Order: sequence, then structure tokens, then C-alpha cells
Amino acid sequence: MSRRGLAAALLLAGASGCCTCGTPTFTVRNGAAREPAPAPALPGPAVRVLHLGDFGDATCQQEAVAAGMEGAHRRAPFDAGVAAGDLVYDCGPDAALPGADACAFAPDGATLAPGFTPPADPSFRVHDAPLAFLGPAPVYVALGNHDVANGGACGSPSDALARTKACLSVAHEGPQWVMPGRHYAVDVGPARFIVVDTNVIPRDYGGFTLDAEVAFVAAQAAGCAARPCFVVGHVPPATAGVHGGDATAETVARTQRLLDAGQGRIRAWLAGHDHDLQHLRTRGGLDVLVSGAGSRGRWRERFASTVPDADLLFASVRWGYGVLEVSAEGWRYRFEDSDGAAVYCCAAAGAGPCVPAACGP
Repeated sequence: MSRRGLAAALLLAGASGCCTCGTPTFTVRNGAAREPAPAPALPGPAVRVLHLGDFGDATCQQEAVAAGMEGAHRRAPFDAGVAAGDLVYDCGPDAALPGADACAFAPDGATLAPGFTPPADPSFRVHDAPLAFLGPAPVYVALGNHDVANGGACGSPSDALARTKACLSVAHEGPQWVMPGRHYAVDVGPARFIVVDTNVIPRDYGGFTLDAEVAFVAAQAAGCAARPCFVVGHVPPATAGVHGGDATAETVARTQRLLDAGQGRIRAWLAGHDHDLQHLRTRGGLDVLVSGAGSRGRWRERFASTVPDADLLFASVRWGYGVLEVSAEGWRYRFEDSDGAAVYCCAAAGAGPCVPAACGP
């Protein structure tokens, strides 16, 4: 089978979460992740942030992962969540609802033009309802490719339709869906999260440009000398999953422009897109954490694909989610499976890398 054919087969196999296959467990550990050292203490007060992605399908996988996250919240409440795109499968919000086409962006191309009230759209419930256990804790969301999907079963292949869907996503509001703009930054305790629209990486679309994303990241990163900053973007800058096959010389170069805009001040990129759990480190020293096993799995994935200039530390097809804890002095990250068991951990001191570490209780 060709590489493209294999990728298509893997995507199809994971479309339903493979609920009849049992919970998958295949896991890869490389380098220091094979024999992790004890985790150092995280000094100072810390915030606790849930990291999930690709959560927008009502499958048994979503149900199991939501139960695991709820258990984690009971054990130690989350202060906030970040949801890295593909939150309303398959086609994003319903742009055919009466009045939806009146949604418009302000001149900045990121925030809403005033005066628009979105029509009630039950499509968002597939993401919001399973996260109701978080109560008032906000979930900061990013756009994924499915959230602006057009063409085929998702309507006419139209940049105008993609723009409307992006607009409706920004217009939707609720504790489990906070999106003040198509791109935006938010501070949670000592941490800053710079949320970007990675749909511009393959090409500019809907009047949105990579230049605008680069300028936004550069402006926000200017404040990251004094606080730990994290990019939240659906498409990771490095992956060992099936989407590694999407990387072309052009997309790698366009992604690098976003990375360079961070001025070396970004601690990690929190992503989804590949429906699994991964920790990679680029040769430039950026930690990439993929938490995309929210509602659709890829149980046949064997992590044979890597993009250039990145090392794979950990990858697993387990259903699960990520837990990020950040203080002013450092941060740590933990992947937990749908049963709430820790499957991988890393810890970072100051501006250093997140080094594989033994998971505590």
C-alpha cells in the first residue's frame, strides 16, 4: 500500500474511535523516556491546566476520556483547559442556520464585528456537554481544520464558507468554549497561552494570512521573557503520527516562520491533529506535546513518520489527555489515559526543556 493509501486507511480506522477494538495500548519510548529520572519538585504556586484536542465526536472514546478527565478534576481541580482544535466533527458549526451568514470579523480579522448574535447551534454540544464537569473553569479553544471544513460533505469548497465557520466558532460562548478571537492570548496564573489558527499553515484561506499569525505571535512573545509562554495550535510543528506525511518543504518553511516569531521564548507547543499522545522535541529545543486522543483514535498507528529536525521521546495510541502544571519557576506535563493512570511525565526547570521524569502518584 502506498504511503498516502496507508494514511487514508489509518484515518478511516480511527474515525469511530475503534470502539469495538478495546482500548489500544501501543506505546513508544525513546532516549531518556526509557529510564526516566525522578521528577523534581515544582517550586512555587502552580496552575493546573487540562490539555485536550480532537474532542468533537460523540464516540465511546470521547465518553471514556471525559470520564477520565472528570476523575482527574475531582482529584485535583483544573484551573482552566486548552482545547487544540477539531472540536466539532466533521464539519464545524452549522453555517446554514438562519442568520449565520451575517457573522463578520472586525478589521483585525480575529475578533468579531459588533452587533452579531449567533443562532443557537446544537453542534457545539458535542464538545461542551462532556466538559460540563469543569463548572466555571474556562476552556480556551483553538480552531482545527474540521472546525472550518468545506467541500464534499461539508458544503461547497469555498473560502467564504470557511471564514463564516471560523466566525461562528468565535461567536460561540460558554464556560467550556472561550474564544475571544480567531487568535488571542490569555494569561492563567503565571502562564501565557498564545492561541493561533494553524489552518493558515498549508495556505492562506478565507482572507486570513500566515503573516498575521506571525505578527501576532511575535507581539505576544515579547512579553514572554518574564513568564512561561505556550503556543496552542491544532497542527503540531513536529509529529511522528500519520500527519507527518503532510509535511512538505513549503509547510515546514511556513511553520518555521511561526516558530521564529516566538523569539526562542516559547516553552512548548500544545497541539492536537494526530489522534494520539506524543512528546517530541525539535532540534531548536521546543517541546511539542500532542494531545489528540480525545474522541477519535488511531489504534494501528506505529509512529513511523517523523518530520525533519525533531526527536520523538514518547508516543502512544492510548485514549487520554494531557495535564500541564505551571509555576513561575518551571512546569511539568503528564499524559493520563482514560482510566486516569499516568502513562508519561516530563518536568522543566526555568526555561529548560521538559525532561522525561518518573510519574508520581
